Amino acid sequence: MLNKKKYRRKSPQVGEAGFTLIEMIIVIVLASILGIFVFGVLTKCLVAQRDMQLRKERNDEAIQSLEKMNREVREAKDIIFAGNISGVPLLVFEKNITSSVDPNRFIKYVLDASTNNLLRLSVADSASIPWTVHTAGDVIATDVSFFWGKNVSLQKINIQLEFTDGSDWQTHVFPRNYGL
Repeated sequence: MLNKKKYRRKSPQVGEAGFTLIEMIIVIVLASILGIFVFGVLTKCLVAQRDMQLRKERNDEAIQSLEKMNREVREAKDIIFAGNISGVPLLVFEKNITSSVDPNRFIKYVLDASTNNLLRLSVADSASIPWTVHTAGDVIATDVSFFWGKNVSLQKINIQLEFTDGSDWQTHVFPRNYGL
């Protein structure tokens, strides 16, 4: 006869049937702490990524603005004014070549102090150049806090775009057709 006790399933001892409440609470607390840490790191990464994207967009805009200004000033027929009028940075020149996009001959770059935007204005003749600051025109750069030109007698224009975060971009333009 077989001994039934030999094949009988052993019952677990008291206290080994599962997790205690204390163990579950400790696991939940540790998981929460780890989750908060991971969430904090991910949040900082996302904020840094957004800031870098904004900085890249602003830098691309600054480069595009400087290249456009550099090209137009380099091809200018005559530099009419480069400097400050009543503390407002201003650059006015006559184009050498007119295009179908902008048939006007005179260009004015001015910093609009009210919106802190750099504006490009164009007019047909020098008598109608607006010397006052206003908001008409195409905005080609934003967050510009300083724009200036000088050394016209040396046939060199210095253009600087300075942003509110402290970064700045500058170019030095030597007009090819100056005084023609």
